[in-house]
Amino acid sequence: MESALADVELLLPERSLGDILNETFVIYGRHFAKFLGLAGAVQIPATLALSAPIENAAIYIILNLISLIALVSIFGATIYAVGQHYLTDSVMVVDCYRRLMWRLVSMAILAAIFAVITIMGLLLLSFVGVTLYSFAVATVLILGAYIVPALVGPVVIIEGVKTIAALPRAFELARQNVLRMIWDLLVFFLVAFGLGFVLFTPFILFFPSETDALSRTLVVVSLIAPAVVVPPVLSIAITLLYYDLRVRNEGFNIEKLSQEMGLAAV
Repeated sequence: MESALADVELLLPERSLGDILNETFVIYGRHFAKFLGLAGAVQIPATLALSAPIENAAIYIILNLISLIALVSIFGATIYAVGQHYLTDSVMVVDCYRRLMWRLVSMAILAAIFAVITIMGLLLLSFVGVTLYSFAVATVLILGAYIVPALVGPVVIIEGVKTIAALPRAFELARQNVLRMIWDLLVFFLVAFGLGFVLFTPFILFFPSETDALSRTLVVVSLIAPAVVVPPVLSIAITLLYYDLRVRNEGFNIEKLSQEMGLAAV
């Protein structure tokens, strides 16, 4: 019987942007409950903390940093989950977070890099003034700056290298695909934003006018729903983009994925 490892072209083909988006929702739908659990484990506590009344600016900043770390944690865990999908056709949430903990410091550094890029982009936008043109330019610049960090996550989690070594590795993967990555990341973020908007809108329609317990509960739920559902979509898409870059440049296949993740294909 021919091994599944021999049929690498079927398992890891070259993918266009449309193919990546389609495969993203195929994977998400196949393991929907697992991805909700993976994201909810960190996003529900983080969102509840941020939704509480906060008067101290320092505490607010700390909670936002925790929220950023939660997002990067989902990113790292989801990267491993996508690999599990291809190798075992299953997702084990505990193993995903175990892999994340193995490279926790590297992923924390990645969170700091994302934070610095975002803050610099917002400062630039506030300095030049918010117009349609400045917003478009700032968006392109931020997405351009996100290219290497976006690939650092998969390099760290899949290839197992630390951040310092992952940065030049990610740069090498992105070097000849800058325009493609800016466009793909823009589309990924727009899809994620659209999904979040769709999830949030129904709650707005049913918000009671009074500020009571029911109203506060609806506000919290309206924040939790997109916070849990949306991040895996973005993370899966970026992981598949990383796969595609390696497939095109290195002949990446299931056997290499299995070796790097230390997980046998079944």
